[in-house]
Amino acid sequence: MKRWTVQCSFAAYDAKIVVVDADTLEEALEKAVAKANESDGWFALDLSGNTFVDAAAVGDDVDPWKEFESSLPIPARFTERGEPPRVTIYVSGGVVQNVEIEGGKVHVEVRDYDTDSGDDPDIQTDEDGDRFTLADWSNDLPPEHPADAPRAGTRASNEER
Repeated sequence: MKRWTVQCSFAAYDAKIVVVDADTLEEALEKAVAKANESDGWFALDLSGNTFVDAAAVGDDVDPWKEFESSLPIPARFTERGEPPRVTIYVSGGVVQNVEIEGGKVHVEVRDYDTDSGDDPDIQTDEDGDRFTLADWSNDLPPEHPADAPRAGTRASNEER
């Protein structure tokens, strides 16, 4: 049986509420992030993410970070991001029949370049000038009401922090 050295972590969350003036949501978010990053007065949310693995090495007196010489590849399910979503696209007769999404929210854009319709208003042109039709099979749409959005993380007790 081998001995292993494994560095585990979890994300602890702090917050800063800022007020900005902007013409669009995107501009407001950019300004808010910049202003928050320049500010003091952040407060702990007492929330933490799941425990994940940063690095691992074989041995009991090993630094898994030392010039990455001993660090082992960590399987995705043990990393901070976890297993990435899997998207399976089913095509039959040149037409997308179904898109199955497992493991998370993703934006799925299916571009069909096998199009003959010259005057179809739904045809788009890509950066190379090639024409295509676009089908959006995404499941990453925001909730209709903010109350429907799940809250990330779990409360960490004082002993866990």
